[in-house]
Amino acid sequence: MIVSLRAKIRSLVGDFSKTSEEAFTYVTSSIFTIAQDNITVSSVAVNGSVSGVTYTFSSTTNKVTVTSSLTTNDIVLVSYTYNKYSSDELDEYIRAALVWMSVYSYETEDYEIESNDIISPTPDNKTTDVICLIGSILINPSYTSYKLPNVTVVYPRTMTPEARIEKLMGRVNHSLGICDTIDFNII
Repeated sequence: MIVSLRAKIRSLVGDFSKTSEEAFTYVTSSIFTIAQDNITVSSVAVNGSVSGVTYTFSSTTNKVTVTSSLTTNDIVLVSYTYNKYSSDELDEYIRAALVWMSVYSYETEDYEIESNDIISPTPDNKTTDVICLIGSILINPSYTSYKLPNVTVVYPRTMTPEARIEKLMGRVNHSLGICDTIDFNII
């Protein structure tokens, strides 16, 4: 569930995965620090070959440690993907969205993230879309529109994030289902 919410929020805020690679020359240390944050290592090659290369990666320190043997002047190429926002950051925006939903009395449910990354009670698709829209507003308050498959929301540029969430919740709470464009510029 949380993985799906992260993917939707990433799409709404334009945080698309990017691929990159960094090259290092082995001298004395087999520990190499990746400059980018929020990465997932896809491969490590030594002198152009991934065959037999073993390594570990710490997402806390962004360090790749090659555990297979290296020779001085070996070229280590680390390929990876990265995002602007980490999964932990997105989880906190999701948690904040659940609080906003509770404040504005969304449905009769009080949603919480359990310790094992499960939202309880399990929200339906409409509710997950609302969670993602609120999370997106919190991440990028300057955006003037958000688009999901079943709803597009358009805001005036001068509206605060809090006002955007309040208006969104007001519209969502008074409808059985949304499959339209909500344009707060004309309301």
